[in-house]
Amino acid sequence: MIGILLAILVAIIWSFGEVNYSKVSKRYDHTNIYMYTYLLRAIIYISVVILFQRKLIGTFDASIFSTTLPIILCDLFASLVINIAVTNGKLSIVSPIMAAYPVVDILLGMLLLKEQVTHLEILLSALITGAIIILATNQEKTSKASNPRKGILFSIFYMLLAALSIYFEKNIYINNFTIYDLYYYKGSIYIITSLFFALTIFLTSKKLKSPNLSIIKGCGLTPIGNVIDSLALSMGSMTIVTPISALYAVITNFLSRYYLKEKITNLEKVCIAIIIVSTLLLIILKI
Repeated sequence: MIGILLAILVAIIWSFGEVNYSKVSKRYDHTNIYMYTYLLRAIIYISVVILFQRKLIGTFDASIFSTTLPIILCDLFASLVINIAVTNGKLSIVSPIMAAYPVVDILLGMLLLKEQVTHLEILLSALITGAIIILATNQEKTSKASNPRKGILFSIFYMLLAALSIYFEKNIYINNFTIYDLYYYKGSIYIITSLFFALTIFLTSKKLKSPNLSIIKGCGLTPIGNVIDSLALSMGSMTIVTPISALYAVITNFLSRYYLKEKITNLEKVCIAIIIVSTLLLIILKI
């Protein structure tokens, strides 16, 4: 029961995180957003390690680091890509596309792990792909989307990076590494990355923005949701927790229209519904 409640909380936090991130991404320059994104993730992840696995602090294992590095790199680039996606496109459209990473996971499993793919999975993947293509070819610039096709393109790029990250993460758990090992090295790299962007701001004409509440909510809610999601998975069945937490795309779609005042056409609503429902079914089929 606790795992289910935590999964619901994750879906809510992730959705509010995306909405707030979309707001600050359009309001502040990218360098500041990147700096605070990595800094807050570093603080949150390292804090979790200190609270639950203090013995990791001050240690460094080259083999563990090299194993977690592909995940870290995927996450680093995904954080850059999502900023471009939500800045240029409508969140109500790019969010469901970014959440459709199970399509890529199925492809990776089929090609790299030689996993069997059912006809239903192929059909659902085709529906998601078709819906994305329709959305990409029927977009026009609006006040809420300066370059919607670019937003969709980078949301697809994010989807690929998220799928690769999950694929690599599955492998490290097979090798008996823990989520705390991953958080420790993620947090360490994110500290360095945030310092890089801080130095970039200092050496250029960009102005350092103060860490106000909007920035903290926009850049900090998603990693908090990530930590709670890990806790939910440890306390509840994956077959229940994962589909519930994946419902964040539904909540984000609603919030983006309510808080960001985004308007979408009936065709876009149908395509979004196809992507969300098909993605949820793919998740349920794979767990």
